[in-house]
Amino acid sequence: MSAVVANVRPVSASGVMDLTRDALLRVAVARGCRHYAALLPPDSAPGDVPGLPHELLGAALLRGAPDADTFQAIRCGAMVLSDLGNSPQRIGEAGEQFGVTGRVAHLARLGLAADQHPGFWLAVLNALPPGADDDPLLPGISRLTSETRMAGPGQQPSRVWLRTHYAR
Repeated sequence: MSAVVANVRPVSASGVMDLTRDALLRVAVARGCRHYAALLPPDSAPGDVPGLPHELLGAALLRGAPDADTFQAIRCGAMVLSDLGNSPQRIGEAGEQFGVTGRVAHLARLGLAADQHPGFWLAVLNALPPGADDDPLLPGISRLTSETRMAGPGQQPSRVWLRTHYAR
């Protein structure tokens, strides 16, 4: 259950449209995506936007033209959307609002195949409209996980899906 913060107004999808990619990245880093802090401009510090739903933040980071900056933002957005506290239904709605259902579907399919929480990803896929197609710019599993090296004879590497643990 989400905690209610006094005097914080919810940020709508149209309000998120006004935020730059750098502003969205600052929020994501403040919410646990420290892995992507290097993407912030040098004079920029992480900062949260109270009232911005985590699902909207993640979907907003998936937007953009197929270029290197968008690819990095998609990786960060995937980490935000992977938070197990997110609502799969809200992820589906945010994906539709931002026109990124294909990108969300791609991430969910990878999560279904490689994450330790396939039920979460199945719920996300079920919340998306039918026929959400993949996009050629999307990252593969190795860009969405952290993998340990083999620790010794007979031991396999361990793969962990990157996700935030944002306390709402």
